[in-house]
Amino acid sequence: MEELGRRVARWVEAGVIGREQGDAILAFERGDQRAGGRRAVAVAVAVLGYLGGGLAVVAGFVLGAESWGQLGHWGRAGVLAVVTGVLLGAGWWLRGDQGRVLPRLASVLWLAAVAGFAGLLAVLVEGDSDEIIGDPSLWVAGGSLVLAGGLYLLERRVLQQVALFLAAVATLVAAGDRAGWSWEVAAGYGFLALGVVWLELGRRGLVAPRRTSEALGSLLLLSGPEALDVQGSGPGDWGLWLGLALAVALIVAGSALARTVPLGIGAAGMVVFLGQLAGEHWRDLGAPLAILVVGLGLVAAAVVLAKLRPAAATGPSGLSRGPRSGR
Repeated sequence: MEELGRRVARWVEAGVIGREQGDAILAFERGDQRAGGRRAVAVAVAVLGYLGGGLAVVAGFVLGAESWGQLGHWGRAGVLAVVTGVLLGAGWWLRGDQGRVLPRLASVLWLAAVAGFAGLLAVLVEGDSDEIIGDPSLWVAGGSLVLAGGLYLLERRVLQQVALFLAAVATLVAAGDRAGWSWEVAAGYGFLALGVVWLELGRRGLVAPRRTSEALGSLLLLSGPEALDVQGSGPGDWGLWLGLALAVALIVAGSALARTVPLGIGAAGMVVFLGQLAGEHWRDLGAPLAILVVGLGLVAAAVVLAKLRPAAATGPSGLSRGPRSGR
């Protein structure tokens, strides 16, 4: 800056630029320096935050493996309450930064806070946080859903939507278990319903970012038929055929609406369900014929994608419109 100041002073004296222009140049360069310093500090804080969070997670696993049973009921609850409170507070403090680095760190911290809160509820309600991993109760899942929903309303970021989505799925499965349904039935039909709802909410802009909602909704929509097939609900391979139909529907909808995420997930789902159907009928059809069916299905998928891809915008003469030239 000192060298630049001397040069600007020489330019002003020579009449190359005016005094106001010289002051503007110096002010601009000083601002860039301050911005660069702020970015460096933000990156350093983010690195320390991620490193500290990773160490805390490792320490938590070690504590859980060696000393968790010795802490007692209220000791476990106290540890989880402190961890959850620290994560929530740190995320709240970092979310107000104007840059991009620290708000991302805040998003990660809040995602971890939802998991910590779920563990806290598991200890308070069930006495053992291990229950939260495999079979959460309705109280645990519902409480986590409330916190995840509140954090999502504050910050509509990708990880906050993921936390809300996972809590909603856990609540759905827990509610089905409370109603006496088998896991396969609750997951199968519940995933189908929630997947459709999530896709529609994303389309209406009620759940954002839209790409994330499309990915989560599409994956859940195709997970329902898998659960139904595992449970054996319906005649024959009804679940697999339903999954194949839904995959094709995602391809068509994604192509018609020019949405690449459901289109790609639908194409992948089509491959998976075609492979499973061929495997189910491997002996009936014979290996070569089963492979032929899968291959023809993939060719059909490629043709459908090619025909349904969004067409380029055309003008009145039918020619494609090129990029507009600036005026």
